[in-house]
Amino acid sequence: MLVPLRPGFAARLENIRAATATETDIATIKAALLDYPVLVLPGQELSADEHIAFGSHFGPLETNAIAGQGYSPGVRAEMLEISNVGDTNVDTEQVARRRQMDLGNRFWHTDGSYKSVPCHLSMLYGIKVAKKDGETQFADMRAGYDAIPDDIKAEIETMVAFHRGSQARVMIGFDKWLDSERAFIDAGAAYKLVRTLPETGRKTIFLSAHAAHIIGMPVPEGRVLLHELTEIATAPAHVYTHRWQIGDLVIYDNRCTMHRLRRYDVEREQRVLRRVATLDMANPSCDPAEIEHNLQGVSDDPTEH
Repeated sequence: MLVPLRPGFAARLENIRAATATETDIATIKAALLDYPVLVLPGQELSADEHIAFGSHFGPLETNAIAGQGYSPGVRAEMLEISNVGDTNVDTEQVARRRQMDLGNRFWHTDGSYKSVPCHLSMLYGIKVAKKDGETQFADMRAGYDAIPDDIKAEIETMVAFHRGSQARVMIGFDKWLDSERAFIDAGAAYKLVRTLPETGRKTIFLSAHAAHIIGMPVPEGRVLLHELTEIATAPAHVYTHRWQIGDLVIYDNRCTMHRLRRYDVEREQRVLRRVATLDMANPSCDPAEIEHNLQGVSDDPTEH
């Protein structure tokens, strides 16, 4: 049964068990995601292996080998564990570092937008949840695009933003990167701001806190524009706030949503979630060098502004 939580954007899908999902269940979820790009499947019981197996029904899975070395140790490469607590394999210093990194999740962002192939569907599972606060908010980027003034829509139609894995953490002053992480997070990827969803024909805007600048535009002006677009797209009228219950599995389409973590008492509340994500193979990164060539040599190098 499908119960709307925010009409045309978020819904609760009941009576499906992800651990034993049938082909009919998977087809039901895929169909529901076209109308509701945020789906909540409550009351789940998922082992790590079952979670990964469920995600694989929807496409090739994102892997996180680098994250496994520093952020999410001991977890299979197809999964991320977002946690503010430690275990016998994680010392206090590692937990403190992970908590600092998670502050970047309080900015509006899109999963994997800094990778050469971004995330399509993310599947976030609540294992331990804060009793107070710690919600996840989702913004409808289709409605966000619709709300952009027509003159700005025309201006951004062909624009491409460069995304970098360190960008959101730079904004909070985090600099405790491991050597194995630096080259990967700084490599970055380039994506058009505006895209059309092939299943529905609706336009959406692709934004993220990982977006560092707009290619071919002076960095200050580009960042202001990205900020203005984010303000429009994340207006309260476009946002669903999910208040977590243990066992919730939230599936969201990164092509047309952004999300962020809300504040909670990280010292007193335990919060552990696991995420599996599929790859958006239809929308790989643009070639920044080709874009620069088409812009007749206009530089996007932040050091030149």
